[in-house]
Amino acid sequence: MARIEPFIKIISNYHNIMLDSNAIIYFLDGTPVFFEFMQGFFELLEQGRLKATISVISEAELLVKPYRENNSSAIEAVNFFLEEFPNLKICPVSREISRQAAKIRAKSDIRLPDAIILATAVHNNCDLMLGNDLKLMYKAKPYLPVIILNEYV
Repeated sequence: MARIEPFIKIISNYHNIMLDSNAIIYFLDGTPVFFEFMQGFFELLEQGRLKATISVISEAELLVKPYRENNSSAIEAVNFFLEEFPNLKICPVSREISRQAAKIRAKSDIRLPDAIILATAVHNNCDLMLGNDLKLMYKAKPYLPVIILNEYV
């Protein structure tokens, strides 16, 4: 049974949340098990009760499927979402983030894209990471608190 209320209560205690790509995909695709969680999250974001940060790595990951399927309406929808959703910040990879990602990757066995996402969270003073990539989320724990969506379903 889904535990949406505890999820909303916990994320409401944070201010700048790093979103992993899968959390956004669940919302945009309306993934049944996770959509209600992410809908609640994005309502809080829209109301300005919290802020979210994503890496340009996540932007690229969100666009892979629409480009692969040559789905111009899905490409437009993703671009509109990323450009217009309030309180959502997309961060480029700077040299500082690149160096932090190298350090993270050197200490762990996570893939470079995930190391960049985590480094982006650290660099932007995110106080929580939200996602469902278990390997990334467990490697993120020494750097910031995490919420793994699977733990709420």
